Amino acid sequence: MIALPCHTISEPKISMMLYKFCFIILFVPTILLAQNPNPSPELDDYILAEMDYENLPGMSTLIVKGGEIVWVESYGMADIENNVPVTDYTAFLMASVSKLFMATAFMQLEEDGLIDLDEDINIYLPFDVFNPNYPNISITSRMLMTHTSSIADDWSSMDTHYTIGDPTITLGDYMEMYFSTSGVDYDAQNNFNNDLPGTDFDYSNMAADLAGYLVEVVSEELFSEYSNTHVFDALCMDNTSWYLSDFDTLNVARPYDWQGGQFNPYAHYGFPGYTSGLLRSNVLDIANFMIAYLQNGLFNNNQLLSEASIDEMLTFQVPDIDDRQGINWYTEEIYLSGGGVVDLWGHNGGEGGSTTELYINPDNQIGIVVLSNGEGELLYVVDELYDYALSLTTTGVGNPSCEDVSIGEPFINNPAIQVSPNPATNTFSIESEKGGLVTLYSILGKQILKQEVSSVAEIDVSELARGNYFIQLDNSRIKLVLQ
Repeated sequence: MIALPCHTISEPKISMMLYKFCFIILFVPTILLAQNPNPSPELDDYILAEMDYENLPGMSTLIVKGGEIVWVESYGMADIENNVPVTDYTAFLMASVSKLFMATAFMQLEEDGLIDLDEDINIYLPFDVFNPNYPNISITSRMLMTHTSSIADDWSSMDTHYTIGDPTITLGDYMEMYFSTSGVDYDAQNNFNNDLPGTDFDYSNMAADLAGYLVEVVSEELFSEYSNTHVFDALCMDNTSWYLSDFDTLNVARPYDWQGGQFNPYAHYGFPGYTSGLLRSNVLDIANFMIAYLQNGLFNNNQLLSEASIDEMLTFQVPDIDDRQGINWYTEEIYLSGGGVVDLWGHNGGEGGSTTELYINPDNQIGIVVLSNGEGELLYVVDELYDYALSLTTTGVGNPSCEDVSIGEPFINNPAIQVSPNPATNTFSIESEKGGLVTLYSILGKQILKQEVSSVAEIDVSELARGNYFIQLDNSRIKLVLQ
């Protein structure tokens, strides 16, 4: 039995500058999932109660096991102001979970012999990077991706580069501005720690961005283009991008914070160090990424990474410095309802108005992703999802199929469907050009019913509570009032 959340200490709300990427811690295609393979009203109730407790406007959750999706459910609102509910296809800002994708691209080049984890990064860069406190000590890529490089995040300059929409500065220019001694953002005191490189753990977004820039330099492609071709395409992640301009923003969850007893929206923002935290994706695309890592790098007959590379990434790199850290992956303790603790490999993320969690357990082939467009603790949800995953069996079908769905399919606010009467009481009729799968959502975004309909159909809603709902057919949406 799943108990409702009873923890009483909430995480403090902190500024974007401090909240960004803390370590301790929607787009709608033309085809929808038929249903959650293993629905659980008890788990739904737990997640909705947790969302209420943590003041989270929307959430998408997914479990993979044995190479297939065994749970997927979405809740709440993607955009409160425009009355857009979260669906399984809603894109969220991934925040620091983005670093897992950056590391994947990097390790592909390492496999190809184009870059060495333990070489001085300056043999690849067009400008020199060194800690001015230790100018003769090399900084390596392994240090960049284990947060032991001695590179610090100087938020006094980093925060000045936030923009509405996509960044206006290239990754390469930004790295040179920050790391080159002639750069406008160079600050010998604040851009580096007074620690010998390779000797101390200090979480660093700028170090991760520099690793992403190394991918760009070595591959001779823009990082975004390289990852599109070699990571996202290989995984059939068609609804994933580093740039907001690739989406219809109605299909992207708007970030929110909770202040003054209400949700306050952020503008969709960007920053030039995008490889450390600006990826946007949905849970269905992320499922493919997790499956690849759980299947020794193989997905849909594409070898994303070798088994050896994945083993390296999921191996403790600096146990004497930090006993959880792999190559951008780290371990997180998950607490089981029957007692006991299990370590999962993954990463979390926190940006202004976004919180994310992604974890896998290669031993039992379980992967979990939880995405939210609010600021709160998600590990309690991860705990419950993992507990539930342990009880589930798989069908043996294997990977979900790749579907040709393009980015930016809009969520139409003036749909080509007719509903009458509206407001309705016990029944309503729905008319459309060709019918299809109708989904009814509560005002919180919870899926209430799904039904295949013809071009004209009558739907019984006599058992539903009175109030506001959303009806979705393909990529059309309309509000329904029951009175």
